[in-house]
This record gives sequence, C-alpha cells and structure tokens, in this order.
Amino acid sequence: MKSSDGDPDRRVLYLVTSDFSARFLRGQLAYLVHRGYDVSVGTRLSEPAAAFDDGVDVHDLPLEREPNPVADLRSLLAVIRLIRRVRPTIVNASTPKAGLFGMIGSRLLRVPRRVYVVRGLRFETTTGPARSVLRGLERLTTACATDVVYNSHSLLAVAERERAVRPGRGVVLAGGSGNGIDAEHFGELPSRNDTRAALGLSPDVEVIGFVGRLTRDKGIVDLVETLQTDDRTVLLLVGDFESGDPVPDATRHVIETAPNIVRVPWVADTRTIYPAIDVLAFPSYREGLPNVPLEAQLCGVPVVAYASTGTVDAVYPGPPNQTVSVGDLDALGAALHEHRPPTADSADWVRRNFAQEQVWGEIERLLGGRR
Repeated sequence: MKSSDGDPDRRVLYLVTSDFSARFLRGQLAYLVHRGYDVSVGTRLSEPAAAFDDGVDVHDLPLEREPNPVADLRSLLAVIRLIRRVRPTIVNASTPKAGLFGMIGSRLLRVPRRVYVVRGLRFETTTGPARSVLRGLERLTTACATDVVYNSHSLLAVAERERAVRPGRGVVLAGGSGNGIDAEHFGELPSRNDTRAALGLSPDVEVIGFVGRLTRDKGIVDLVETLQTDDRTVLLLVGDFESGDPVPDATRHVIETAPNIVRVPWVADTRTIYPAIDVLAFPSYREGLPNVPLEAQLCGVPVVAYASTGTVDAVYPGPPNQTVSVGDLDALGAALHEHRPPTADSADWVRRNFAQEQVWGEIERLLGGRR
C-alpha cells in the first residue's frame, strides 16, 4: 500500500458502490496518478475483484446496492473510518450508496472538497413513498457536496426541476459523461462474420442488439414485447439479470425460451459484440449518460432509443439514429426495422464531444478548484 504522506492537496479518495463500476473510472485514475495525485478507491470488492488502474490503493467497503437499514448504517460507519484512515483533501463519490455515504461522511469529517458525480437519478422512474424518500436522499447528498457533477445536461435539468439540487450548483463536464469514451479502443474491430460466428448467429439474419443490465428500467420488457414474435430478426441480449428492479418472470421466461432471442452474459470487451449487430436498441427509461450508445456509434452501428433522460444526450440527433417517445412500442418497433444507410457523422460527433482526455482535463481542473 502506498503511503499517504505526499502532497495533501493532491490526496483524493474515490468512492463507488461496487467494483463493477471500475469501468466508469478506467484510465481516469491513472491519469490523476500521472499528474501527481495520491489516489485511493473505496468500494465493495467482488470475487474475483474487478481491476482498477495501476498505482491506486483499493479498499474493501461493505456497500450494498439495495436498501438495508442495518447494513447501511454499518456501511456509513465503514466509509467514515476509511476517510479518517486515508485523510483525503478531496472525496469524489458516485453511484447512489457510495455517493450518499461518501458525501455525508466527508461533510462530517470536514473534507475540504467533496465532489458528487451523479450518474443517474433512481427516483425518476420510482412512484409513491419510495420516490419521495429517494428524492429526499438525493437532496441530502447534493447538500453535503461542495461540487455536483451531472453526466448530462438533461439529467441536470431533471434534478433542478425536481429540486434535487439548487439551480446553478450542478455542472456538466465537456459534452457529458463522468469518464468519456476511449475512441481509439474502438478503432480496430473484428469482422462481422467472426463476431457472429462466435455468438452462434447466422451471417444473413438481421440482428437487433441490446447491451446492458436486463432490468425494467432498461426497457427490456418493452423490447421483448416488441420483438418476441418477430420472425424477421434475432434479438441479441448481452447482459445479466439482476435482483434489483428485476424483469417479470413472464418476460424472463420469454427471453430464455423464444427461438428468435439469444442471450449471452455481459462481456468486458464490447468490441466483440457491436460488429455483429445491425442496429442497437436502447429503450432505457432513464440514464445519466449511457456509454453503450456512444460505443455503438463509434463502431458504425445505428441506434434506436427512447428519448429519455441521459439517452438524448448520447445519441447523435440525425441519421442513421432515431429516438422515439418513451413507452411508444409501435414507434420503437417501426424504427428498429427502418433502412439506415451508413454514415460517419455520429462517430465523428462522439469523438468531438466525449473524448476521454477532454473529460479528464476538466475533472482535474474541478478537483483543483478551477472551473
């Protein structure tokens, strides 16, 4: 473990709920280490643990994604102990649990700079008392922060409209995103035939693909309902089922038994997926700023998506892409089958607005108190 006796003004502690979120920070932490920062991460480590950047201290925290009052109190105390041990002058926290406990703990311990990165708003698709509770917790989190960073302009607009943050407090870095996109990573792709063969797909069939968590909020119920009886296409689902916000049993049964639906587990390198897809379906009901549509566009794959919070910021507003109203299944189905001539416009747009180096530079300026 590194010592923490370097420049205290450059001692930063990142907090994320799960090490699955390492992908949100890939490259950013190494960039800060290279720039002279002493970087630590606190997160729940899985088995096997996901890899964070080299040169970073990683600390295990008992954080759980779903609400649990007893476990949550234990988690808050663990976060406070970690902050005392690391003695950061900057705390950067994101994802709901880590964001809440990180901002409360760093405020209580008077950490000078407390950066809360908002990657999405869970209350947006929640109803009843749970919505009020989640919105109240979001207000508490932003109130404890010195800086609040939103992953997209539409996400910031919702937060201000719902009074989750005071007007003028939130900022968006570059075109959006908390880490940007590594465009060079998607510069060299395997062939269409090779990727399809690896996935067991015919080279001649039309493939509509989805990449992400298989949950209600991601629009999986809508997508399956739209395409389950469509014998013109294969629906490729790349991702895993989750216990939080699960799809109904009936939808899961269709996914597991329908002859035109192929599901594969989540893959770390999505370059092995996109060349096999004719069009990416992304009917998510809410996002912060999703990486999947950005990646697909870099690979030349057209995107059809719901015009939801966050997604509208991540989809080039022109051919070959199309957004439809949230929940409009007829429009979703029609758009997925439209002919789309290839164009480089959307890939160029992603490179101009979401380059990692641009986002990292703005993050460093923010951590140093310059905006």
